[in-house]
Amino acid sequence: MKILVPIDFSPDAEQALRYATALSRLLQHNETYAGASPLELIILHVYHVPIGGDTTFFVTSPMVEQHEQATREKLHQLVGTIPEIQSIPHRIITKLSMPYEGIKEMIEKEEIELVVMGLRGAGDTAAWLGSTTIQMMRYGACPVLGVPRTTEVFYPQYIAFATDLETSDDTSYLEFLKNLVQLWQARVDIIHVHPNPNKVGIDQAQEALNLDHFFKGIPHKYYFIEDKLPARGIEKHLMESAANLLVVVPRHHVALERLFHKSVSKQVAQLAPLPILFIHEK
Repeated sequence: MKILVPIDFSPDAEQALRYATALSRLLQHNETYAGASPLELIILHVYHVPIGGDTTFFVTSPMVEQHEQATREKLHQLVGTIPEIQSIPHRIITKLSMPYEGIKEMIEKEEIELVVMGLRGAGDTAAWLGSTTIQMMRYGACPVLGVPRTTEVFYPQYIAFATDLETSDDTSYLEFLKNLVQLWQARVDIIHVHPNPNKVGIDQAQEALNLDHFFKGIPHKYYFIEDKLPARGIEKHLMESAANLLVVVPRHHVALERLFHKSVSKQVAQLAPLPILFIHEK
């Protein structure tokens, strides 16, 4: 498995690197993944030259090279603070580009299977969910795991899986989740928010049954939460549960963004956000 960790030197990104390292060590010692694709951790820093204004005219190639060299040294110093990385095959890459475009190109070029990044970047002060993270969430080429700086549990034992119970012909995204759950030996709370849980449609009830069969052999439990707003219902469950990780299939971006924006409520602002795994249907 190739895991990409974009680094902007924010506290969230540094914690994301620690999370990716912990996951990589589990993969290294897991018999199921031993015969799969080779494990590699790619640590990426994307930088760009300022555009507009007088500054542009003073930027020269030697200045760019000097900045890149300084950045690589800073990346090596960061890696040096996590000794466990040394036993994991890894590369350090710097790339001249805008953040989203650079990460996207790297995913396609290296055939990345998972991106682990900070939930909020260095320049994102208004929302829990960073702007680049939102763009990657929408891109959907591979699963994206957003990690906040407050993360303390790197081996989640309680996973909250929020689902709208919409029927889908594609189950590969669920297979990815199932593999991680088994790797972590975790429990799954399947959350569905509905204005009136007693009136869940036939198709949704069938999908709930399908998920029940899919997670057979894995400890799991259903939570049907009554609320008109999916984001608010998810928030309720997270505040009352012991979940270490939230998993979402981001079909409805607006509701998800509202959940992690500080302006929603004081409770959300005070709630230490969890790592969030965004898994897309193909």
